[in-house]
Amino acid sequence: MNFQAILVANITGFIMIFFLYVSRFITRTKTDTEENAFNSMMILTMIGCLVEPLTFAVDGVPGKLARYINLLGNTYLYYANGIGSFLFCMYVDLKLYHDRSRLKTIYAKLSYPVGSLQLSLVFNLIFKFYFYVDENNVYHRQPAVSVFFIYMLMCAFYSMWLYFDYKHKTGDVPFFPIYMYLVPIMVGGILQMIFYGISLSWLGAAIGIVALYMSLQNQMTYKDGLTGLYNRLYLEHAMFVINKNSDNGYYGIMLDMDYFKEINDTYGHSAGDQALVDMADIIRKQFPGRSRCFRYAGDEFIILVRAKDDDEIREIEDELRARVDVFNNEGIRPYKLAFSMGFDKFIKGVDDEDSFLQKIDEAMYENKKQRHLDVR
Repeated sequence: MNFQAILVANITGFIMIFFLYVSRFITRTKTDTEENAFNSMMILTMIGCLVEPLTFAVDGVPGKLARYINLLGNTYLYYANGIGSFLFCMYVDLKLYHDRSRLKTIYAKLSYPVGSLQLSLVFNLIFKFYFYVDENNVYHRQPAVSVFFIYMLMCAFYSMWLYFDYKHKTGDVPFFPIYMYLVPIMVGGILQMIFYGISLSWLGAAIGIVALYMSLQNQMTYKDGLTGLYNRLYLEHAMFVINKNSDNGYYGIMLDMDYFKEINDTYGHSAGDQALVDMADIIRKQFPGRSRCFRYAGDEFIILVRAKDDDEIREIEDELRARVDVFNNEGIRPYKLAFSMGFDKFIKGVDDEDSFLQKIDEAMYENKKQRHLDVR
């Protein structure tokens, strides 16, 4: 056992998470279940990075204090691994679905296995089926400890299933690369399980958390803070990709909300913000999997979507208007939503970003003029 290497690895992990935690604390703007889950994962990891080298330091050292530190320290490490895996599943679910009612329904049931596992750690202090500390204060793993590793792997596979199932349904998780979190943890944990005496699992957890956070920061850069749709900056990236790789199957749709100023003037700017959110939700539900939706400017939205021909886009417009009619008929808001829409096809080698956006903008304004004439 190279204690110096173990200490360096864990202190490195602690420093990484500590500075990330302080940075998030200073710049925090909200406190919710999602944030609390991520903060709890960081705290568990920071403590784990301190406790693990301590258990190695007292291993084989005589005295009651060393024995208690060895027992309780290793108990904490198993506890943190179990509850941390459960918290990550919750965090993935929240990050993807943003649905707390779903969280209560699913994770109230899933809490029983992790609760039983955590309770079993208390009984392990008596019956020694996971690990024990012998009369010389030396730590020994027992075969039953594989239950913890199996549980952690099950949580990892469940979180990946959540991710890929959501991606299959919506096609929209570019800034949540789950593997960036899981791979360092799984590699470190498997190596530490096979080769006792090395310490990589908590450093792996620290690397995973920092990598995940960096990716989520990119999401904040490229997403509109109000509606959750992509913003104009990401539109530039999407247009660059289409221009380089397009198979000429992309259409651009520009959608402009009608009577938005009246909503603001009549019901206030908070109602106007809510109207934008409502419209964005309708757009998002209309375009799962095959498209990218953007808040372009003010009350204007752009959708980049693959389609066979103009008729398919017109069908999409009809479906979108039907969704808006359903929303208006429900009467959940004091205002009604309406929109004008124009579209055109991106022609590779002919269009660039500016000319393409100008085409769909002109098509939208033609539709807006026609709609206003129809109203008269």
